[in-house]
Amino acid sequence: MMGSALDNRHSDRYFKELFGLESSQVKRTCVLMPFLLKEVLKEFKIGRLARGKLYGAGNSRDFTLIHSGLGPALTGDAALYLKDTGCKNVILFGSCGLLAENNGLGIGSLISPLKAYSLESFSRMLSDQDIASDAYYPDKKLLEDFISSANGAIKQISCATVSSLKLEEERKDTWLKQGIEAVDMECSAFFAAASHSGFRSIAIFYVTDIIGVKPFYQEIGLKDKAKISLAQKTAAGLLCKFIQENLPA
Repeated sequence: MMGSALDNRHSDRYFKELFGLESSQVKRTCVLMPFLLKEVLKEFKIGRLARGKLYGAGNSRDFTLIHSGLGPALTGDAALYLKDTGCKNVILFGSCGLLAENNGLGIGSLISPLKAYSLESFSRMLSDQDIASDAYYPDKKLLEDFISSANGAIKQISCATVSSLKLEEERKDTWLKQGIEAVDMECSAFFAAASHSGFRSIAIFYVTDIIGVKPFYQEIGLKDKAKISLAQKTAAGLLCKFIQENLPA
């Protein structure tokens, strides 16, 4: 018993060093954000985040928010570390790019991936091995409940998690033929890590760019900026409502 207690204390200290929170403070639902937005913090009613070596974290009334950082490794690891806490549900909240502006989708649209193809390897993409084959999935029931709760505000699509912003422009026609509509940089790793940890998971993205048409590196107009800002706030509101009504703390 003494050894087990010591192990638990060591694990708690290790977690706090990484996240800035005690593992016992983590709620049943965690929202992971690769890129932190002050406006979203206001919508979530969260003040300053506690900072750890890798992550920032803070609690609202109903969930724990984690600033996970960009890329599949940091976001995937965050979901793995959470396995030693009381977390049961994880939600990825981030941005994505559309491969084409169609099916009613454009800048500021809200989407939730029903499938995330894994193209996380830069070297694989560089060697033209760009056919998406491995795919990872959200929790089916949780996704159904979330889409229903959003009352048509969120569309379900297939996405690919990619490792190169440059190469995505060259590969987009191939991916479109596979039925892929959007690209991001975390989702497949997030779904894989969530499944490995035994969590129920979903993701929600707001569209910030159109690959090859309105690329991320070009200045966007005021109209599109307003669409993105509204999408971020709308998504935050939908998440708060869904978690409060369906995922008790």
